Amino acid sequence: RLSDQWVEQTDSSKHVFEDLSIAAFLMELWKDMYQPSGLSRNTIANGDLRPAFPGFVDIGCGNGVLVDILLREGYQGWGFDARSRKSWATFESSTQRQLKQMILVPQPLLDINPDLSQKSREDSPKLLSKLLPRACTTTRTSDTEIEWHSGVFPSGTFIISNHADELTPWTPLLAYLSLSPFLMIPCCSHNLSGLRFRAPSKFNSYSADTLAPTFFADSITKTKFVAISVAPEAGEGYQPRQGNLKDLSQANRSKQPSAYAALCDWASHLARAVGYEVEKEMLRLPSTRNTGLIGRKLNSGAEELSATERMNKVGAIAAKEGADAGVWVDRAKGLMAGKGEKH
Repeated sequence: RLSDQWVEQTDSSKHVFEDLSIAAFLMELWKDMYQPSGLSRNTIANGDLRPAFPGFVDIGCGNGVLVDILLREGYQGWGFDARSRKSWATFESSTQRQLKQMILVPQPLLDINPDLSQKSREDSPKLLSKLLPRACTTTRTSDTEIEWHSGVFPSGTFIISNHADELTPWTPLLAYLSLSPFLMIPCCSHNLSGLRFRAPSKFNSYSADTLAPTFFADSITKTKFVAISVAPEAGEGYQPRQGNLKDLSQANRSKQPSAYAALCDWASHLARAVGYEVEKEMLRLPSTRNTGLIGRKLNSGAEELSATERMNKVGAIAAKEGADAGVWVDRAKGLMAGKGEKH
């Protein structure tokens, strides 16, 4: 059915198989996390007090196939993306109602950038109103303006982030705001402002290189130079912080993670920073970007903070990473116009 009615320019066999595989994984995961559908806690045998399924949200849902599959399997939820897709119109009306064209503007990003310029506001009337309500669910100032979401979902909502690109590093941070579990499958590396960059990792002590969008492109593709930061180990000789790859020992070169491994490492680091125990699963997908990072448990004490305290904690992390609301809004406008990666 899904392949026969495919209307996107992308390869139907790859995307349909991929979303079927992710749906199968999620359903098995949810069987472990939640009580069977239709049963109350009192009817579960052996004192099993698993919660009822809280609903899901697929942030950056793209073609909507994953949302359609999960809804057909009886799971309640919805998805949204900065751009609507042709495929949305091919689904049944019940699925179409659960797919929204919407921009996500993380509330902590706005909180740490209170001086978003008047010009930015005037240039982005369809994204931000003059006075943004705090921690709203969705906002639409008129029927002609696009909806935006603050990233604060009903408590416990399961968040799906499948190749969501700009939203990938925000996934565990937004999940923490709502004390929600999540599955994120990273793809392309973006920082918390939505810009492409080379994600930091354990290799450089999670020190973000804010020049990565330009530095790595210029340095690697043109001059074959790389920037490195090596944590010294016992018995290790001196290695230059910057230089030609030939100047580095094979041992240290082998320690450098790939761009994708660095992204997964950094995303896991952000999740742990707010208290998640991160589980990793290599998913059986027709893609090399198949690492699933699951956060379904918070460390002791992480849940005890108030909503305001959690917002402040996430805001502090975003500020440390140099997140910029103005840049984010400009990127969002580009996505609405059809610019950027398509998954």
